[in-house]
Amino acid sequence: MAMETEELTYQLPKEWRENKKVVSLYPPIPKHTDGVDFDIYDFEMLFNDEPTNNLIRTGQTIGCFYIESPGMRSLLRKLDVHDFELLTAASSIIRPGVAESGMMQEFIARHKDPCRRKYLVPEMESVLGETYGVMIYQEDVIKVANQIAGLSLEEADLLRRAMSGKMRSHSAMKSLHDRYFESCKEKKLTDEQASELWRQIESFAGYAFCKAHSASFALLSYQVAFLKSHYPAEFMASVLSNMGGFYSAAVYVWECKRLGLKILLPSINKSNYEYTGSKDEIQIGLMAIKNLSRNSIQKILDERKNDGEYHSLADFLIRTKLGFEETSILIKCGAMGCFKKTRPELLRLLDIYIHKRKILNESYNDLFLHETFVMEDEVKTNINFNLEEICKTEYETFDYMVTRHPLYFYRSFTEHSLIVKARDLKKHRDKNVRLIGWYMTSKRIKTRKGDIMKFLSLEDTTGTFEAVIFPREYEKFAEHTMSMGPYIIDGKVDDNDATNVVVSNLSVLSVSSVKVADQKDSVDNKYFGDVEKISEEDFMLLEGIDKEKLRLAYAS
Repeated sequence: MAMETEELTYQLPKEWRENKKVVSLYPPIPKHTDGVDFDIYDFEMLFNDEPTNNLIRTGQTIGCFYIESPGMRSLLRKLDVHDFELLTAASSIIRPGVAESGMMQEFIARHKDPCRRKYLVPEMESVLGETYGVMIYQEDVIKVANQIAGLSLEEADLLRRAMSGKMRSHSAMKSLHDRYFESCKEKKLTDEQASELWRQIESFAGYAFCKAHSASFALLSYQVAFLKSHYPAEFMASVLSNMGGFYSAAVYVWECKRLGLKILLPSINKSNYEYTGSKDEIQIGLMAIKNLSRNSIQKILDERKNDGEYHSLADFLIRTKLGFEETSILIKCGAMGCFKKTRPELLRLLDIYIHKRKILNESYNDLFLHETFVMEDEVKTNINFNLEEICKTEYETFDYMVTRHPLYFYRSFTEHSLIVKARDLKKHRDKNVRLIGWYMTSKRIKTRKGDIMKFLSLEDTTGTFEAVIFPREYEKFAEHTMSMGPYIIDGKVDDNDATNVVVSNLSVLSVSSVKVADQKDSVDNKYFGDVEKISEEDFMLLEGIDKEKLRLAYAS
């Protein structure tokens, strides 16, 4: 029977792929074709692949489905997640209900220390043994309500659905509540035991995943982690082409650099529409260039496909018929570096071709060809834009810098001997440090007491870290947490997870010279992927903060 079950398990993926009723955005990765020497549906291979497991356990999962958020990466490190079962559990306990009930912390503690695996009711060991007595799946609610509290399976499932907010009748909910405590008495549970079980069920049942849901998430996470481990260029290029995930494109670009990948500027002769990756290089796609229309990109690609690469600016203009504005954008961002001319020279030539020779006019017939050749010679220059101008143009064109990290321009601060690098935080566990970081994302939450605190995810050129700003400090520094940075962070490194720094002091090096950040957080502990919305209720929550300063900060 065991063998038959095992065979069925490994036949299912093939049936899934051959089932024409399944709608998919992308075809499955084939095995042993076009250089692909693996089967992404070989689960035994995935779960036992050491580079993949190492990437997951160390939380180097930026770009990986469901396990890339700061909180999840921290959880992976705390649990030392190294197998599928543990990743399945992690995928569920990160959910708001489990985390808010305090059971996520309890699960971590019990995972690390077997001595803490004590059960509220002795019988719970047989019911929740694999999760150390902690309810983390929806099925756990049913099992506890049925086997521990004594409800029937129908009543237990009804309780689960009621807790998830799917029961609109208050009287029915009251009836379930009474029935639960009545049943607990019949099962000889104490009032304290019954109340604590009810609290745990009530706190997370509405948010918890069923185990199959968590397992399916964990499976996909394993698949993409495998791709990042073994094919980082191709994988990260796909993440960028997919318009990112939890983070902005800038975060993924600098994750690529930390992985040792070379980022190539877009090129009219090399780039496709999307980002492409191969070996240790990623070519930025033409899709990354703002204010360049899809039709214009398609013209560039079609013309190149039909008649070969472009040989000069004039050749490009005559073949594509692109206008002055879009062509100047291509020049400024470096997409015409293949012509081996400086950007100022190409911009001068563009002016000559468009406004003097008018080569885009249908009636073009240059009667003064000799004079225009003289003009072309006169505008030649070896002087290029300086580094600041190049990076500024990249930021304006792509929304991120490629040639240098933004912190490069603060080297006099970042290279100071007192500044600790993100990669060295593990050497400073439980010690006070000073770091400088650039904004990645943020999350603002309410504590159990109703106070507001914030998590700032920051990066330097060596790694990432989380600045944890507790309510007392947030009251002081809230107005400073609204920019891209650079942030100077003073704080204590978490002993359990060295990527977390508890903030004691926070300041911004230069508020006026950086772009105000789009915040991606919520007071409801939910990430929606949209910009942070501020309401009057937020200001009422932040009683201890100077309201006028905060209003100005948000308005900026």
